[in-house]
Amino acid sequence: MNFKPAPILKNEKQRLIAVERSAAMYKDADSLYEIYCHLAKEISNCPVSWAGLIDDENQYCIASDGLPDEVDKKIPRQETFCQYAINNQVPLIVSNMSKDLRFKFHPAVKNNLVKFYAAFPIISKDGYVLGTLCVSDNRVRVLSKNKIQLLKNLAQKISYQLEIQENFRNKNAETIIEVLDKISNKIENLSINNVKIILKYFSNQILNENEKSFLIDNNLCSSKDKELKITPFGNELKNELSLNIGILKRMQNIVNDESALDNLFNELRS
Repeated sequence: MNFKPAPILKNEKQRLIAVERSAAMYKDADSLYEIYCHLAKEISNCPVSWAGLIDDENQYCIASDGLPDEVDKKIPRQETFCQYAINNQVPLIVSNMSKDLRFKFHPAVKNNLVKFYAAFPIISKDGYVLGTLCVSDNRVRVLSKNKIQLLKNLAQKISYQLEIQENFRNKNAETIIEVLDKISNKIENLSINNVKIILKYFSNQILNENEKSFLIDNNLCSSKDKELKITPFGNELKNELSLNIGILKRMQNIVNDESALDNLFNELRS
């Protein structure tokens, strides 16, 4: 017999929206979540731990500890153990997978690569299971009630961290939109790249000669002895941006990583 996929939940459409909103699965494995996998290994005494989110097609590993390098960080959903774990808000713990009808025909189980598997749901604030924090071993295991509770707590912390990141992205987008509005009210016909140059200047980043020329041509600064000096108009615009409490400081944090700024602008374009 072959390994059979898990049934699809009735609220799968809403769950997928919640997963998509997190956006974490489309990024590279995040070191922010590695500590949770490390702690899960330590608590369970299992050699392998991973955290992953599941959409309609794949499971995306956002962090792991102990997974072999050759294991793909994106696995088709129908090939995963965790597709069964997202069907419930309680942990799925299987002491001996070779005796469980759901898993005994999975290739990893048939080849004796995995015997024990425990998955702890990562639940959104809306009550949808986004994915799982998992531990596994190639021998039979039993987890104590205390360890189960500790691992449930770790999964809750991952959920909370995902929520924080989602809120932060939303706030960044709101901040950029506000900045775009304020700048476009002062200078007409600006491109996104033009706005980036202005933000780089106001947050004291290094500029190339073309960027400096743009600022001078638009009366945001002047050049004296090859040093840029902000003009009254530039100060007026900078003060306008600073009317929102902490907005300039926030923009400085964003533009410190130019690739992150590019990503945010790309999200706004889409």
